[in-house]
Amino acid sequence: MFQPRLRCGFISLFTLMAICAAATPHPMTDVVFLAPGTSIDITANWNGPNTLRTYCYPGKPPSLLSLFETVEFFLDIGNGDYTEYGGRTPKEVLDHYNEQRSLFSFTLFSQKRQRIHLSPFEPECIGVSSRQPYNVRLRHAQFDVLRFLQFGLGVLVFCSSRTLAKNSIFYYLAGIVLGICGSLLLIISLTSKLFPRRPMMYGVLIGGWTIGVYILKQLADNMCLILLTYRDYVVWYLIITSLISFLVCYRIGPPKNSRSQNIIMWLLQAVGGGLAYFSSWNSSGVIFLIVSAFAAYYFPQSLVVYGKSLYRRRFPPKRRLLTQEEYYQQTVNETQKSLAELREFVNSPNCNQWNIMSNLRNPIRFASFANGEPHLFDEEIEDYSRTIEESMEAAVQNEAEDYLQCSMHYRPLSNNGFNVSQDHRRRPPMPPPFTGLPTRHATCEHSAGL
Repeated sequence: MFQPRLRCGFISLFTLMAICAAATPHPMTDVVFLAPGTSIDITANWNGPNTLRTYCYPGKPPSLLSLFETVEFFLDIGNGDYTEYGGRTPKEVLDHYNEQRSLFSFTLFSQKRQRIHLSPFEPECIGVSSRQPYNVRLRHAQFDVLRFLQFGLGVLVFCSSRTLAKNSIFYYLAGIVLGICGSLLLIISLTSKLFPRRPMMYGVLIGGWTIGVYILKQLADNMCLILLTYRDYVVWYLIITSLISFLVCYRIGPPKNSRSQNIIMWLLQAVGGGLAYFSSWNSSGVIFLIVSAFAAYYFPQSLVVYGKSLYRRRFPPKRRLLTQEEYYQQTVNETQKSLAELREFVNSPNCNQWNIMSNLRNPIRFASFANGEPHLFDEEIEDYSRTIEESMEAAVQNEAEDYLQCSMHYRPLSNNGFNVSQDHRRRPPMPPPFTGLPTRHATCEHSAGL
């Protein structure tokens, strides 16, 4: 008895839906291709939802020079009386528009964004339906500094992952941040225990995640307003959760096991790779850079050392001779360094002072040197200076005699350009005279009296 009436009711409902769908007027569509820097003002229209204006960006070929290039679509409208539709082509936008206008479509939360990031390398279209006046503009940035900083941060985290995994300060900071962000999961876990454990209630909890995501999105969009309005509550929340997280991390302690540190290092590398990947719209270019950084990080160091040694053998560096001033300065520095090392050794527990003093001619002088006294007396320095002066005078005399002997082997040139003497071989140049500079060996000879 009820089945014929129910069947007639369904038939009437579907007939009414078909009549309403057929009576819906076709929308007025308009497609505009935007160029970077374009700004369009749209006046008010009375058709309202029946008017769909689609704004498309054609895109461009990707390249490494445009790795951090960005394109943003801005919609300036007075209120929220509008609807947005997205797609790759104008036809796809129109299909989304017709699907949401049909009677079988049900949208719980409509997405309305007034600032949309577009890919500079792919065609994208955005449809706007509204009866209010609004302004549309497309902003183009050849080099986005924020995305470059994000890429640099990702590479830095990836390269420093091994060091950060063993750092105690990073361990506590990461634990505090995770504790602040994970406190919401604890609240959800405690709330779920209030519901009876039945299959129906699990469905309610799963469906409640949609509302939870919507609430999180609203919190992110209105974060500044929340921080200003509920500033005291936010501050106390951060203090309490940070303190509890720090105490938990202090009780557990930083990881000492090498495998635990490797797990943390891999997680940090994954986070750094994610930051670097999402810093650019050019997926192929940023993947190439990430793979290059990964290969350079795990490249065997033995091959690098072998390549450097092979290069030095093939192209040895040119040796530069020291000047007189550099030679003197190096002599003084090395002598002072050696004396300091010797004094440090004789004062260390590794030195057997009594055994050394038994083999010395003057143990008192050795003890004075170990206590910081100079290794040479003033008389020895004067004798050494006098010896140097005498050697310099003798060197000058020897140089004059060598010059006279050399001049006897040569004759002046004749008119035809040849030497009169039959001996055309020249003697090799004489070495430079002894400069008399104190060397480390000479200093050691005077210090042998120890």
